[in-house]
Amino acid sequence: MAKDCTERKLEEGGMRIRNNKNINRFILFISKINFQKIINKTVLYFITIFIFIGMMTFTGGCFAMLEEKDTISNLSFSHDGKSVVFDRCREGDCGIQVYNLETGELAAYQSPHNEQWTMGKYSYDGKKITFSVIPIKPNDDLDLGNMQIAVMDADGKNYKKVTTGSGAKLYPTFSHNGKKILYACAAYIREEGKTPAAKYDAWEVNLETGRQTQLTFCEYFYMGNLTYFPDDERFIYYGDRPVKFNDISWYKDEKAFGKLVKDLSAQGKEIHGVVVMKGKELIKNPYVFPEKTFPEKPLLSKDGTKLIYEKSLSAGKFFLYSPDGTHRLVSNSGSVSSIAISPDGQYFGSNFNDSVFVKRISDGTYVRAFFVRRSDKWEESVQKMPYIRLLPRTPSRIINSE
Repeated sequence: MAKDCTERKLEEGGMRIRNNKNINRFILFISKINFQKIINKTVLYFITIFIFIGMMTFTGGCFAMLEEKDTISNLSFSHDGKSVVFDRCREGDCGIQVYNLETGELAAYQSPHNEQWTMGKYSYDGKKITFSVIPIKPNDDLDLGNMQIAVMDADGKNYKKVTTGSGAKLYPTFSHNGKKILYACAAYIREEGKTPAAKYDAWEVNLETGRQTQLTFCEYFYMGNLTYFPDDERFIYYGDRPVKFNDISWYKDEKAFGKLVKDLSAQGKEIHGVVVMKGKELIKNPYVFPEKTFPEKPLLSKDGTKLIYEKSLSAGKFFLYSPDGTHRLVSNSGSVSSIAISPDGQYFGSNFNDSVFVKRISDGTYVRAFFVRRSDKWEESVQKMPYIRLLPRTPSRIINSE
């Protein structure tokens, strides 16, 4: 069994500085991509060009361009929903921070000087946190091709990398029993080209045995929002533009691959959009979405009873799924950097480059919003919206140094 998800070696040349354009493009790509899944080759070509242009005109994500002084990305909730976890990049210093929605305390996890930590996610019991580790080379390059998944106690003790091998390992999330971690892995990173990463698939690592298992073999253009169902066997994710399934490749036989996708869809099995698996087995999707919705970015509550999804190309319209088809609009967020649902299914969080909004799913009321900088009429805004806060410039404590 191979212990890494890389199928090709990284191209030679190397990245020169940590704010290198390709690094920024990579982070933008994995945190902001929001395009309709299309198999047709001609349309795919133009969308790829559009993505490239967007990457060159937008900035954001954890590793922001130098002109972005303070940004937030990769939002998630704590196990009890009382805090939010996110990546923050301020003046080039990037890491995982934790903001208490009730007290306003800002804390942080401090990574070693030769590592950068990102995409933190707490276990369902709140005892541990998992995250991605990006090695920093001696010349200050970020080694995206050798990212690993790590775990440590919530108080910062017992830090341990739990994966090995090459590949960009992203979006780790615990199983409900805390014995496994599900994550996405981009098998191929290149220095040049319209997209800096390729061949995404879902992997799983068993924390008791250390065994790493590849679960999907679709070589996605992009994937994210991986989450276990309560049985810890089935999982859901968002997969964008697969190019392979059951040894049928879109590159080798576009017509055969298109027919395969169509036949699977007729069986209620989707390999693009919102996908449901049981281990390595593609199973019938239990969710029936409205026609022409092209659902994206599924968010699943801990008990599996609540699913929130985004309607593709809708400018950030997120809906609460209902089995009877009366899907309710939860948020019209516009273009967001990241989204999250609290484990108990009470709160929906949306993150823009410099702000976070948390609202109650049941009635749509805002619970908290915080910003990294004051607006021109900040005091007036606070009077009108008493739930808004200013995020502290620096954390009041470093969790893993106590």
